[in-house]
Amino acid sequence: MNNMSYLLGSLPLGLFLGMIFFAAIGILMALLIDSTKRDQASKNTPVKFSFWFLLKDNWKTILLTALAVLMTLRFAPILFPDQFNGENLSSPLGTDKWLFGSLLIGLLYNTLLQIWKDKAEFLKAKR
Repeated sequence: MNNMSYLLGSLPLGLFLGMIFFAAIGILMALLIDSTKRDQASKNTPVKFSFWFLLKDNWKTILLTALAVLMTLRFAPILFPDQFNGENLSSPLGTDKWLFGSLLIGLLYNTLLQIWKDKAEFLKAKR
């Protein structure tokens, strides 16, 4: 067994990297959507939008989402075994379905963690 298959499972490297790329876009989209709810009048947030502040303020959420996305994508062939057979991945529609699914996974996981962050103390930034 190829050592790379331990990391990728049965997914081709290009598809796996593409899935990670689109999941990262989903994570970024969720962060930007959540940032529209910020209180600009608060002394804890900058008046003008700051991408670096967004990353610093949400690093725990980003890390948890990235880990959850990586594990989901790595084990996707086990979770959805009929979707990763040869004929489904050999067509452009089959791969596009998984690239779009990865975007949704990143978006939804980060949205769920943002909701959890609003309820739980351990993800909140210390100010």
